[in-house]
Order: sequence, then C-alpha cells, then structure tokens
Amino acid sequence: MELLEEEFPSARLIVYKVCEQGCYDIDVLSAFDHAIADGVDIISLSMGYPDGSLELTSDPFAIGSFHATEKGILTVNAAGNTGPDFSSIQNYAPWILTVAASDIDRKFVDKLLLKNDATLVVSIYVLSS
Repeated sequence: MELLEEEFPSARLIVYKVCEQGCYDIDVLSAFDHAIADGVDIISLSMGYPDGSLELTSDPFAIGSFHATEKGILTVNAAGNTGPDFSSIQNYAPWILTVAASDIDRKFVDKLLLKNDATLVVSIYVLSS
C-alpha cells in the first residue's frame, strides 16, 4: 500500500453495492449513473448476464458502460465466470475493456525499468493444476 500512496497520492477507491436480493437492470444503470456523477476515472466490474444473451441495446452493462465511455471513463469488465463454452464471454461490447484469465503453455519474459534505473527481469509463468 505504501507504494500506491507514494505513486498515486490522489487515488481513491469507491465501492458501490449494486445488487441486493436480486439484481435488476435499474440497479446496474443506477450504479453507473452514480459512478459517472462521482467523477471516477475507471469502472471495474465483474458482473454480466450469465449467458451473454442480451443484445447490446438491452444489456444494462453495455448501456451503462457506453454512457461512461462517452464521459471518458474506462470500463473494465470480466469476460465471465461461466458460459456455454470455454471460449464464450459475457461482456462483449466493443467499448468495454474485457479481461480474462487463460491457460497457455508459454512463458513471457521482459525487463522492468525501476525508478533508480535498475533493471529487473520479470517472468510470468502459467501454473497448471
């Protein structure tokens, strides 16, 4: 946490409780409206319709994130936790940055330049069960 405080002194985290005893479209859209009104820079959510079956024009996550994008707010959303297939996603609107985990058999290596001009070699390994 110290690093975050030093690097981003004006950063703050706002958490919105969106769903309680069910999750309705109006709750999702209201949360987006509050986040936009509060002037957030990024909206990060891990929600979506389980099967991704809604059209963009009726999906509250797509609609809310579109309004956020119009205000310059990036929406980052989980691709999904379930779906009909391993390759299916729930949040596919082109204005949403959709992120997901994957399982590959590769190793990525890169160099990270630190503040003191030191270089650190960084490796990302994929762990399989």
